[in-house]
Amino acid sequence: MSTWTSERGGVGIWRARWLAALAGCLLLSACFEAEPLNRAAGRLGLAASGPASVTVLDGAMTVTGPDGYCIDEEATRESGSEAFVFFARCRPGMRASPVLSATVTGHAGTGSASAADLRRLADFLDGQTGRAQLSRRGRAGDVRIEETLIQDGVLWLRIHDAGNPEALHPAYWRAILPVGERVVTLSVMSSRAHPVGGARELEVLRAFVARMRGANTG
Repeated sequence: MSTWTSERGGVGIWRARWLAALAGCLLLSACFEAEPLNRAAGRLGLAASGPASVTVLDGAMTVTGPDGYCIDEEATRESGSEAFVFFARCRPGMRASPVLSATVTGHAGTGSASAADLRRLADFLDGQTGRAQLSRRGRAGDVRIEETLIQDGVLWLRIHDAGNPEALHPAYWRAILPVGERVVTLSVMSSRAHPVGGARELEVLRAFVARMRGANTG
């Protein structure tokens, strides 16, 4: 398992802030997501009737999905320091479509991340503690990281989680990245009965990342 070490000066402070924000975001994923995600899993295949975007954390961030996706307001929640937003297709289509989620931490992060820092993060998440934080049930043994990509200032992970809700396929794609001054995790999942495949999920996730960045620049 990789360990994080502190350093003197600005680099050490930056990494400490990044780790604090990340820890908050991943712990949120394990706990804060669980109830709304289970609720949403019971409505897979149904169209979402909410808006295409929402502002969270007192205006700190706009959360929006790719074209054709709307917010499932019943499976979206916000506290004073974190937000979870769930998306489904605005209209049902002829082919199966993945569902999306965005988790935003209230901890301040940074506007960019270097490849070296994302590699350290990837190593950490592949260890016992990191996999427990990624797990829906907080169990490291549930999680296997099947693929890791570091591209465009984003950590892309293909995760197999035995603790996913029964209606969802256990394997899904997740992106971890700074957006503005927050750390966010974006996930693309498909139903267990009608999986869309990892390549399609990653394509949708890339569009999700681009839309989030575009909505929160300037």
